[in-house]
Amino acid sequence: SSGINAEWPLRPGGKIFLFDLEKIEDNYNVGDVFCSNIANFDLYTTYCKNKPHSENFLSGICNDAFLKQCQRDLNHVLDLSSYLLKPVQRIMKYNLILEKLLKYANPRDPENREKLQIALNRMEGVPRYVNDVIHLMGLEGYTGNIESLGELLLQDNFMVYISGQRRPTTRQIFIFKHAIIFSKPAAKSAQKPNSRKISVAPQPVYQFKNEVSLENVGLFRKLADDTANTRFKIEVFKKEKSTDCDSAYFTFELALEL
Repeated sequence: SSGINAEWPLRPGGKIFLFDLEKIEDNYNVGDVFCSNIANFDLYTTYCKNKPHSENFLSGICNDAFLKQCQRDLNHVLDLSSYLLKPVQRIMKYNLILEKLLKYANPRDPENREKLQIALNRMEGVPRYVNDVIHLMGLEGYTGNIESLGELLLQDNFMVYISGQRRPTTRQIFIFKHAIIFSKPAAKSAQKPNSRKISVAPQPVYQFKNEVSLENVGLFRKLADDTANTRFKIEVFKKEKSTDCDSAYFTFELALEL
């Protein structure tokens, strides 16, 4: 339980995630505990979103005499900034714990193994969603209401092939429940961002280029010859105001950059 160390209230009655885990005598109900508390792991998203702000604040007081004295009095090797990083590092540890429990679970107990597998599948989405939200925070120039687009389902770097154009363009794409946003790394981004790795560094900056409502999408499918599941085709049948394409009917072919 010390490796998990989650201490937020989760249900009426004041129960907490750590308390739920500690009262389990064996690992039989661990999967149930994770599944019943999965929605509350969104707190990690909030924490990671605020991490750059806390780092900026901490940079101004990192040499404060009081903090240094506290570190000496407590005989702590790590400074405060190192401890504030631990929740971010812990996100992936939940999955590792569940993977190990599943590995050593009794093969003659399919019910327990199924619970652990379900918990692992759900928990794998937590760091992915945290990462997606962090990248979305770097989107600039979009004047619409992000909340109205619905749940963010996917974000990544894609090579975009637009009908009528010979060469593909690199775009950072955000796919929501109701729309797709096309953007590109702004010039001030010094290097290509890794959109599949959680980072607490300042968010990558993307410049908004275009928005396509899914109401205007005639087809959104995986290409038949794509065995790696990295290419998709979008056919749009309503004219969109776009700096990328002015056709009244056009297609996007998206190839995930690996």
